Amino acid sequence: MSTNKESKKYLSVVTYCIALICLLLGFFLPIFNGKELLFMALPDAFCTTFGIDGNTLGDAFSRMYPIIFTGTKTTVDFAAVAITAYALITAIGVVMLIPVLAAKSNKKTANACAYVIEVAACVVLFAYTIIEIMLYLTTVSASANAEFNWDYGVIGIAFGGTLLMLIIQSLAYKKGSGFMKLVMAVLGAAGVLCLFAIPTLFSLETQYVLDGKLWITFLGAQMDGISLMTLLLTGGIDATELVFASTEILAKIAFVSVACAALMAIINFALDIMAIGATTKKGTLVVDVVRYVIEALFIILAVVMIFVVKAEGVRPALLMYVLLGIAVIQLIISAIRCAAYQPALKTETNATVPSTYFDDTTAPAAPAPAYAAQPAQPAVQPVYLQPVYAAPAPAPAPAAHAPASHTTGEIVYTAKEVYRGPTDSFISRLTDSEKIEFAKLFLEKINGSYANIPDYVIGGDNKEFFSSIFIYLGKFRSLLSDGLMNKIYEELNLPDRKSVV
Repeated sequence: MSTNKESKKYLSVVTYCIALICLLLGFFLPIFNGKELLFMALPDAFCTTFGIDGNTLGDAFSRMYPIIFTGTKTTVDFAAVAITAYALITAIGVVMLIPVLAAKSNKKTANACAYVIEVAACVVLFAYTIIEIMLYLTTVSASANAEFNWDYGVIGIAFGGTLLMLIIQSLAYKKGSGFMKLVMAVLGAAGVLCLFAIPTLFSLETQYVLDGKLWITFLGAQMDGISLMTLLLTGGIDATELVFASTEILAKIAFVSVACAALMAIINFALDIMAIGATTKKGTLVVDVVRYVIEALFIILAVVMIFVVKAEGVRPALLMYVLLGIAVIQLIISAIRCAAYQPALKTETNATVPSTYFDDTTAPAAPAPAYAAQPAQPAVQPVYLQPVYAAPAPAPAPAAHAPASHTTGEIVYTAKEVYRGPTDSFISRLTDSEKIEFAKLFLEKINGSYANIPDYVIGGDNKEFFSSIFIYLGKFRSLLSDGLMNKIYEELNLPDRKSVV
């Protein structure tokens, strides 16, 4: 078991180091803005982000995507903000390399640090990638012969490499669950692409795309989903006049629905990225179902309202229906995963472990009486004798037996309450006092049986038992010592003990 833990830690360390290298390369490869270094433009990006004038350090940050929020007259350069966040996350990631390398194999430090840094970097770089695409489409729309230099070091190496490491960790640790998370992320990425003008983005001639019948944007040739979302966030609902040439309430509803559909597609993909390395829980699966339902409803409402408005030249795009299909597929997969997750916590086992208290006050302190399995006696019920601590008559010494590990049978205590019963990998990790505590509560059930808690089977698969303890934590928190509670929590979170959905 320790070898398995160590190998998993080494995988986290290796993938984390590779992700950091990819993030650092994005700053130092000479492919930013036409063979320039992004690192040299960082001072200007910081100053632009925080509104500092008069910067003379390094090169000018040429990637600008300023958005003016008309309500507050505030200008925000989202490209500079994204690069600044990218730099800060990378710096924190380098610092966090120390606890990652120093963490013990039985701790989750390496996994947690790798997940937080990689997810944060991927989300920020995803936002910057969208900005890059929007800048490219704006440049090409203004002039077909305009030159545009892609930031391949940022969106290709930094974003792509970090995302790849996150996927590798997910597939290694989560197995089937990791694969399903990857499928959801791929579908989310395809949905985001539907928000852009595909022929323009990939330099395709419109007439060659589905025989010219592909409406490349959400609203014919007028506006794409990203632009509508930007208009809503910056210009408010009144911006409908730019699209529908109408101030009627139905036109506003159509406009807001399309913009919200685009916004939900972007948010859902960002959440899909965050979910790649996260632990699958029932609550997260329920949230997945809800967010895909919201996205699908916005798209359906947008399609219906566009037909109701009947604005000239405005019609639902084919890609709009594709986005709806993707949202429905994601919803179905999430619903199936959510439904399949429930039976894992409801399965109970009926095996029982008979037990007996023995009075061995006269037995020598060492060696302690050893356990031996006895043949089952159907007609005889187990006998419970209370330990006698007065001076009793000498009791016959028990017969000597060879010590061994056991999976069933009676439980024997010495005069000092030292556990000498059957054991397994979990029980062997407990202290003597914790063994006695665990045996009395869950093997001998001195307080009676616990509803909804399956029996503990020594040497068996007890993942439902440990899960049930934490589901009904309020019932056991006052009964269990902190040491035993921590051991149960560790057992529940061992990699080979997790339920994968």
